[in-house]
Amino acid sequence: MAFPPQHIPHSSRHGPPCPWIPIPDQRIICIEHPAIIQNIDKGIATLGGEKALVKLASTNGNSGLMLRFRPDDPMQPPIQSRTVPSNSVLVKITVPRRRRKKRRDAEGRAVVDPRPVEELPLLEKLRKSNGKYKVETVGMIERTVRFRDMANYQFNTSRSPFVAKIKSTVLDCSYPSLQQFALSPGKGHQPILEILPPPSFSNTVMQHTYYYRQNPAIKKALIAGKPALLNLQAAPKTLTPMVHISSPNLPSKPLDIRPYETLDAAGKKCVDHLRALFAQRPIWTRRALFNHFPKNLQSLVRFSMVHVAYMWRAGPWRDTCVIYGLDPRSSPEYRKYQSVFFQVETEKSQKGKDDARKRNSHIFDGKQLVRDGRCFQLCDVTDPLLCSLIETGKVRRVCDMGDGWYRASTMAKIKAIMRGKIRSLAEGTVPADSEFVDVLEQESESESEEKERKEREVAERAARKMRRLGREAAAEAAEAEVEAEEAEAVEEAADNDGEWEEELTEEQRVDGRVEELMMELLKQGGEHAGYEGYLEDVGEEGDFDVLEGEEDED
Repeated sequence: MAFPPQHIPHSSRHGPPCPWIPIPDQRIICIEHPAIIQNIDKGIATLGGEKALVKLASTNGNSGLMLRFRPDDPMQPPIQSRTVPSNSVLVKITVPRRRRKKRRDAEGRAVVDPRPVEELPLLEKLRKSNGKYKVETVGMIERTVRFRDMANYQFNTSRSPFVAKIKSTVLDCSYPSLQQFALSPGKGHQPILEILPPPSFSNTVMQHTYYYRQNPAIKKALIAGKPALLNLQAAPKTLTPMVHISSPNLPSKPLDIRPYETLDAAGKKCVDHLRALFAQRPIWTRRALFNHFPKNLQSLVRFSMVHVAYMWRAGPWRDTCVIYGLDPRSSPEYRKYQSVFFQVETEKSQKGKDDARKRNSHIFDGKQLVRDGRCFQLCDVTDPLLCSLIETGKVRRVCDMGDGWYRASTMAKIKAIMRGKIRSLAEGTVPADSEFVDVLEQESESESEEKERKEREVAERAARKMRRLGREAAAEAAEAEVEAEEAEAVEEAADNDGEWEEELTEEQRVDGRVEELMMELLKQGGEHAGYEGYLEDVGEEGDFDVLEGEEDED
């Protein structure tokens, strides 16, 4: 396109003027199809057909397009387009068609060369046309529709009976077809259970920029003379042993750790401080330990714990640190070190964060609330009402896996009162002890009564399970009976017509319940003879009448 005289570049002012080409006032939307289009109709079909193109033009490209390489498969996850503004010119270039060279045969007749004409690039065509081409402008391209998203994972549903049923009924969008759609009312186990794919398998639509580089945090090193890979950004392991409440053996000393002599000065100081604290008290929570440590050593507590104590994964002493060699299940005197957990939704504020930094944040007095504290030891509870329950002498003879040394009724009262106080404190009020009189007056169970109650609960759960299994078995039997009746009706119709459409080519495996139902049907019909031979002759090439037990005569 030529420039006005005042805008002509300096290098072209002395040359011949460029021709001016007018641009029609035609606004065009360009579609960049990712495929090589050889058939226009098929290319339009992959974009949703002419209807989608008309909608795209009416919305100035805002409606977008959905690209499906299998237009006939509605279950295919499409590729969504992205419409971007552009400022381009659509140019139509007409180049004379190349003609095939004619050659003379032996008799002098003109023969067209059968070899196909080589398809040349556009620039090469322009060069070989000797200036005999024509350039026209069609219009301005203001919007461009592009497909830059990655195609989603594909799942072939062509062999799915359920999808075929949906296509023929629901997707037909007609009321008579919708009336024909119904889900199978059967329950229980089915030989082939379809699991339909999700609408999309991946939410990632833009490819990741990957330069085929190795992880910069992984470094090669020699450890004990052998090459190894070290992850410099991996979180360091604490190595503290974790035990379960049902574990028969507890760790008595640390294993596979760095010797105390090889630790640095800060590490040795942290271990020494831990040993001094565990000499005062054998079981601690991590929050209580943090509150008894100077700030410069708090970050080392989790790594130094392995030298002094182990931790409980679950049970009455969950998330507590116990000195090596001590088993709190051995004596009721360790019941006061049991832990309780509470999850109360509260709005965390800066004031709550300040409370967490206090030295007594591990103590529950029933008057102040630590908003991010959820684990408390019973020995750290100073509320008088709760202390009267914690210091009770009514304990178990054997440690329980759930309630520890306390009876279930006692632990239930402790948790109920403590939970109520925490909720009231979270709402900004200090609860009075009189609000929990009903909880305190609840009848306490003895150990024998608790045992009987748990046995009854186990028996009730087992009975409910048996009733549920019985209902499922009855439903399966009823479904099998309906299927047997339908099969009998089909066979009777085929026998009346003198035809047998289904050829039995393999031995039929009949479920025990269905076999009994079919046997009962044969007995009722008085045609029991020949049924036993049905299972033996079912694999033969000749047709066999299941109901009558006689071979068809041709």
